Amino acid sequence: MTQKRSPAKEVAKKRRGGYWIDHAAISEEDVSWLKHATELTLWNVTVPSGFLGQLPNLTWLDVRGGSAQKLDLKEARSLEYLAVNQVRGLIDLSDVPSLAQLRYLNLYGLAKLPSLPSLAKMKELQRIELGQMKLLDSLASVLAAPSLKELLLLRSINVSPSDVRLIQDHPTLEQFNWTAQDVPVKVWEPILNAVKLPKARSMHPEEWFALYKDCAAQE
Repeated sequence: MTQKRSPAKEVAKKRRGGYWIDHAAISEEDVSWLKHATELTLWNVTVPSGFLGQLPNLTWLDVRGGSAQKLDLKEARSLEYLAVNQVRGLIDLSDVPSLAQLRYLNLYGLAKLPSLPSLAKMKELQRIELGQMKLLDSLASVLAAPSLKELLLLRSINVSPSDVRLIQDHPTLEQFNWTAQDVPVKVWEPILNAVKLPKARSMHPEEWFALYKDCAAQE
């Protein structure tokens, strides 16, 4: 028998400009107290269809765990950061290209995700982190992001020869790295040697956004 989830308001913990919600259910009535949130971390939380689009100030979304097959991001157009981590069963990220303001995308541990939608229309997207997605056979849709500056690969992920050429030829990419860990050296080393770019480094998103704002202020 499936255990009944707690109402989100009962378990929500304040976090900077928003909330951390763990193993709960969000309902339409929760718009009243979440509508001012700028950040949400949702750990195994059920969310009504279209709900996130009703939060006009939401710029930061971190989705973890759960078993959803599709990530519903309808109308969540204010997002600048999106992380999706180990959501069991997730096979559909088709809403991601609609996030016109997104600057930073982090996808990890999506074992059943077969493909990623083209990011060719995401003109603000500058940093992407991808890892532990063994079913992906190409990074071409990710490398279509026209303003991409940093690409960081984490642990096991397929990188084809055509992906390497796309990385080498990307017009705006400035940094690339592969923190391979459990990947054989013979797999990742030739790729890092072939891509003649400074290494993208691991960092917390808070640090990246602080650096971004500093760079934007200097321009």
